[in-house]
Amino acid sequence: MSGERTLLVDGHALAFRAYYALPELNAPDGTPTNAVLGFLNMLLKVINDEKPDRVVIFFDAKGETFRHKAYEEYKEGRPPAPEEFKAQIPILKELMKHFGYPVVEIEGVEADDAIASCVRSLKDKGEILVLTADKDMLQLVRANAKVLRPIKGVSTFKIYDEKTFEEEFGFPPSSFPDYLALIGDKADNIPGIPGIGPKRASALIQKYGSLENIYEYLDELPPRITSNLKEKKEELFQWRELIRLRDTLEIDPKVFEQNGHRDDKALVDIFEKLGFRQIPERLGLKVQDERIKKTPDIVDRSETASQLTKAHDDENKTVSLSFEAEGRYPQSFKMTKCAVAKKDGSVYVIDTRESEDYDKLMEKIKGQRLLLWGFKELTTALKRSPCAPDDVWDGKIAYYLLHPDMSTSKEGLKKIKEARNSEAGLKEEALSLFDICKKLSAQMDHELLELMYRIDVPLSLVLSKMEMHGIRMDLDLLWKIKEKLERTLEDVNASIDMAAGSKVNLNSPKQVGWLLFEHLGLPVIKRTKTGYSTDVTVLEELSRLDRPEALVAKLLLDHRELSKMLTGFVQPLIDAIDPKTGKVHTTFEHTSTGTGRLSSRDPNLQNLPAYGDWAIRLKEAFIPSRQGGKFIGADYSQIELRVLAHISGDEKLREAFERGRDIHAETAAWVFGIDSERVSPELRRMAKMINFGLLYGMTPYGLASRLGIGREEAKAIIERYFSGFPKVREYIEKSYEEAKKRGYTLSLFGRRRPLSEVTTVEGNNTAALKRVAINTPIQSTAADITKLAMIRFDEALQTEHIDANLVLQVHDSLICECYSKDEALVSELLKRNMEEVVKLSVPLEVDIKSGYTLAEV
Repeated sequence: MSGERTLLVDGHALAFRAYYALPELNAPDGTPTNAVLGFLNMLLKVINDEKPDRVVIFFDAKGETFRHKAYEEYKEGRPPAPEEFKAQIPILKELMKHFGYPVVEIEGVEADDAIASCVRSLKDKGEILVLTADKDMLQLVRANAKVLRPIKGVSTFKIYDEKTFEEEFGFPPSSFPDYLALIGDKADNIPGIPGIGPKRASALIQKYGSLENIYEYLDELPPRITSNLKEKKEELFQWRELIRLRDTLEIDPKVFEQNGHRDDKALVDIFEKLGFRQIPERLGLKVQDERIKKTPDIVDRSETASQLTKAHDDENKTVSLSFEAEGRYPQSFKMTKCAVAKKDGSVYVIDTRESEDYDKLMEKIKGQRLLLWGFKELTTALKRSPCAPDDVWDGKIAYYLLHPDMSTSKEGLKKIKEARNSEAGLKEEALSLFDICKKLSAQMDHELLELMYRIDVPLSLVLSKMEMHGIRMDLDLLWKIKEKLERTLEDVNASIDMAAGSKVNLNSPKQVGWLLFEHLGLPVIKRTKTGYSTDVTVLEELSRLDRPEALVAKLLLDHRELSKMLTGFVQPLIDAIDPKTGKVHTTFEHTSTGTGRLSSRDPNLQNLPAYGDWAIRLKEAFIPSRQGGKFIGADYSQIELRVLAHISGDEKLREAFERGRDIHAETAAWVFGIDSERVSPELRRMAKMINFGLLYGMTPYGLASRLGIGREEAKAIIERYFSGFPKVREYIEKSYEEAKKRGYTLSLFGRRRPLSEVTTVEGNNTAALKRVAINTPIQSTAADITKLAMIRFDEALQTEHIDANLVLQVHDSLICECYSKDEALVSELLKRNMEEVVKLSVPLEVDIKSGYTLAEV
């Protein structure tokens, strides 16, 4: 089970949510069905989105639990569940059985406690997802456990991990029972402390960490709150124990084995009785309900290929396609069903798991103009391109080119529908694409179409290949790194606790502030609205003090670095490894950033740590998948500054690049008035900060802060810089005004970024808009150069029949994998294609490295 995903479903709470979220619905025989329908919609959506490897369903058993015995008022006053609701629970249990999902129901035990016990027992066995409508379950959030809660009806969910939880509540999940005990829980008849609402409770937990600590510092609280806390002390601790989930149950390990076989016939029988239509369609089942038979555009599988062939034998050569797919990893991501629509309104739904119809259908689509939403995703689902890029109209890419700062997800697609903005199925989606793509096409000019077909659509094929190939991981090494991190972190935390004289919640800024500035007496560097600042700049300054207590600041920096490495990098990588391939298969998004840069998710491989011993160890776990293979890393040298030289036309900047000089050393020599031969590493570092900082609109205040100098000195440095590079100043001053006149920024390849959408995201902040206007044209151009190089290199590999793969892109760097014997050939091919992909007024230069792990490139 290691590395796999387990979905634990709080059946009773989810069904209750569905019952009250949907209007009254009944089967043909009068049986109520709204809880069943809502439950299934939520469950199937989460399964489709999160792709768990197994699913386990939990229900409350009848009878009293230990909580009723410990607290007579527990849930007292809660009205009994409606009979219409209770009648649907047996139906749900039967459905789950036929889906092949084990149902756990333990007498005298609430489902919450059973789920908590499973989270404990699965601690080291992959990622856990808990689907629930009960807020108490948020206390189960862990490094390897997320909680999914519906927040709107039965279709929108919020996913809580440790970071999301702390962003919302301000303290770690382990303190949630303390918080709930303070504010009370009406559903469980827990009244809470008078005068303490969510805001005050959150502040108390943030500051003190626990109920015990609150009572130690009662004298710091307002008299009325102190009085209420003293009066209710015994009850408060009892309430916390009632709220705290019991995780000590021993759950039969058989429930975590592979889910059973789905009994389609039994499901069809139940769905027919309930009168359900959409659910069986989503599952690829045929239900013989009379109302469903009236839908003539669902083609029987045996007729699919011939009817579709006949339908396309006319002058209309355009079809639209929408699809469903399943599989957690790109390598296992497969289409399960698709809908193909024509302009005349006819639409065909095909179960693509039937190989004969699937092959004939794909063969026929190749001759059509194809409208869709997500060419990359379709290619990954099919494991091949269904047609040439020139025959694709990708609405997702078109919408992104027009609105780069807006969502291009399926939710985004729904938002731009007019007539069909309800819960759309595959058929409605396919039909709506004609209208959507027509509207988008009307807004696309020649320049955007050129960008679409020159870069974005062909790139979809390259990214799909990269996702499917993935990068192999040394899992044993990752586990060793994790164990070493955990041991080191324990030692660091113990040292901090020893200095404090008691255990300190290191995730609480209040407690860390108390430790540093009150207990240890270190000088206060700066404050926030709520108290002492303990950010990284403060800790770094404190760590440099010549005082014994300064060691604690250094330990806190170590704690944060180790924690981030463990929970932000090592554990997510372990969780993301596909057990079948031994690789991580990241998803590359090319329609998600305002600048046109690529992003990476699940896991994010563009955000790996760059410096330090831990970063090197982590990258050593990335290894070639070919036996005896090597990685080749190719990095554009200062590409954004080269683009700036080309766009601004600055002679001094151009000359430095044309003569192959070190631009940072040249800048340091000019700014600090010395010969370039006398530039020290420290001065070069400062010049590098100036060069790149000004690209992002850095002010004298920002430069002063970064270099640790006065604001006037920083201002003089910037003036000196601009006196040597006057056309850079001209570009910076003009870029915002020109973007305002056009309404958008513009890159060399015609990529646009509307300022109105930046305002929507960033707020109406003139300084932020100026930074966008200065940097976006440069960053967008650099990003498109890299994308073009990826396309060109991939084509070269195919043309020359070389066994190599691009595996990773990190902004202006590309990493590929090949056999050792082909290293020289592939290195030369990669370097040449990257340097010659476009011709600027200054040369593009690429640095090449190779090695047996990612740490070497």
